[in-house]
Amino acid sequence: MSNSLTAIDLFAGAGGISQGLIDAGYKLIAATDFNAAAARTYRRNFPDHALLEGDIRELSGRDISLETGIRRRDLDLLIGGPPCQGFSIIGSRVVFDPRNDLFREFLRIASDLQPRCVVMENVPGLATLANGQILEHILCEFRRAGYEPAIAELLAAQYGVPQMRWRMLVVGFRGDLKLPSGVGFPKPTHGRRAIGELVPNCTIPKEDMQGFVTALDAIGDLPPTRPGEEARTYDGRPNTPYQKRMRRNAGSTLANHYAPKLSHNNLKRIEALKPGQDWRDLPFELLPEGMRRAKRKDHTRRYSRMTWDGVPRSVITRFRDPKSGEYIHPSQHRTISIREAARIQSFPDRFIFEGAYTDQYDQVGNAVPPILAEAIALEVAACLAGKPRHHLRNAFARRKRLQQVSLPFDAL
Repeated sequence: MSNSLTAIDLFAGAGGISQGLIDAGYKLIAATDFNAAAARTYRRNFPDHALLEGDIRELSGRDISLETGIRRRDLDLLIGGPPCQGFSIIGSRVVFDPRNDLFREFLRIASDLQPRCVVMENVPGLATLANGQILEHILCEFRRAGYEPAIAELLAAQYGVPQMRWRMLVVGFRGDLKLPSGVGFPKPTHGRRAIGELVPNCTIPKEDMQGFVTALDAIGDLPPTRPGEEARTYDGRPNTPYQKRMRRNAGSTLANHYAPKLSHNNLKRIEALKPGQDWRDLPFELLPEGMRRAKRKDHTRRYSRMTWDGVPRSVITRFRDPKSGEYIHPSQHRTISIREAARIQSFPDRFIFEGAYTDQYDQVGNAVPPILAEAIALEVAACLAGKPRHHLRNAFARRKRLQQVSLPFDAL
């Protein structure tokens, strides 16, 4: 793709979307973020364009124009993910969380700049927050800004990311482009199912996961390490296409392959688990006090050890803690390292994370997978060239309450 397509990444974090945009051939002209540690990571990996660090509520489209030289209506793509913690089904889901309001700032910038396309990503929890009223309001605000939105849930594993991670995507093209609603969403490249046929929190048959990138495909070439230690060199060659892609231009030094420290009790629990087992397989005396009366159907992912032939679960900021989910290494007695989590998120090994370890956990866990962002960016580019490659038919076939319709909701 030509570098003539321009993009700005709002709420960029460490730069997952930005990496995907660059891999798709876009000219990234600016990004914004508020977090100082994430900004250090961003500047290290993307030194060639402006990072506007600070509160987006104090930033205007005119500020961005003055910084970048981009004029109103000249930008091709404005993309970003307003912080999702207030929306997430993992988080507290407090409707009044002030982070839930940052989508208005995102759309205010969109209204100022009037790019040809606006893409907002978030978590699937957005669909049901406040009985769907938040999502309806976001769609209404897209229209007020001059964009006809469409929505879909994308599963990262269907695009070659080794992770069962769903993201809610809202795509809107400027009205004068006359593009039909429902375009801008990439067709899945892995597995056999279409967009919307696999949904969060439902059992997925193995046959529907055939072709997905596994844990072995993703991290099987990384050297062993121990809790509280960091391995800094590779000890073998990449074996799979995914590993080869991750190690391209990475050199001989391995960065961020630090495995979190573990308490004595957690180490004993991990040593007792085989691949595919979880807290229910632990001896009673090894169970945490608070879980000894838990029902076996509860907390099914806690203290779960990954399998080499399985597809990793969604990486969150607490992947260092074995009780948080399926984050125990398939064969080593530890939780996954920062680099392994970054691999599962599809960050290439040449991408270096800065800051304290706690900062790095947050940067990796909060990111949008670059390979997913690349797929979205390429489909948007095809649409802007007047050649959409994929059109949504029924993106919520298994979510009856959500449809691609004009919603009457007009105020929150």
